[in-house]
Amino acid sequence: MYELILSGGWFIWPLLVCSVLMISIILERLWLLQSKLVIPSNLLKQVVILIENNKFTIQQQESFVSMSHLGSMLATIYRFKELPREIIESKTEDKAEEIRFDLERNISNLGIIASIAPLLGLLGTVVGMIKVFANLESLNQTNNANLLDSEISESIVTTAVGLLIAVPALTAFHLFNRRVEHLMVSIQTESSKLIDYLTKK
Repeated sequence: MYELILSGGWFIWPLLVCSVLMISIILERLWLLQSKLVIPSNLLKQVVILIENNKFTIQQQESFVSMSHLGSMLATIYRFKELPREIIESKTEDKAEEIRFDLERNISNLGIIASIAPLLGLLGTVVGMIKVFANLESLNQTNNANLLDSEISESIVTTAVGLLIAVPALTAFHLFNRRVEHLMVSIQTESSKLIDYLTKK
């Protein structure tokens, strides 16, 4: 198998780089998009209790900011609690865009990898087939059909590798985007609850 992959020529190396990048991004996003790191359970309840007891100090706010994205959002809302609701909501939207940007980091790269991997593979196959046809006359003269079959199969390896990279990359791209949307809805829901609480006090 190892020899078969290497038989794809130099086109196989950028494909291998793509595969390493893809795996790295997937592992990184799987870790960073965990619910406990983005929207810890009962966080809003903890914030409300601290506010009611006048213990939501600057130090506490900073600890919530470093704790999770939801904590950062709730601390931002509390920071502007004295302003009109419209301004608080505007600040919340700005913060939401910042959070979304952070959650989506590197996900677009999966889409890029999913696009270029099969193209690189196809290019490797085309170049390989050009070489096969260029050597076809000499291969026919030697009557070596096995060598011809070997040359053709090797030229197709890059397309297979490109597709093997593109399929999981594209799948992960869509799944991670859906995950980000789900997390953002949860953050915005919790944010609205805190705004309602603060503006009704």
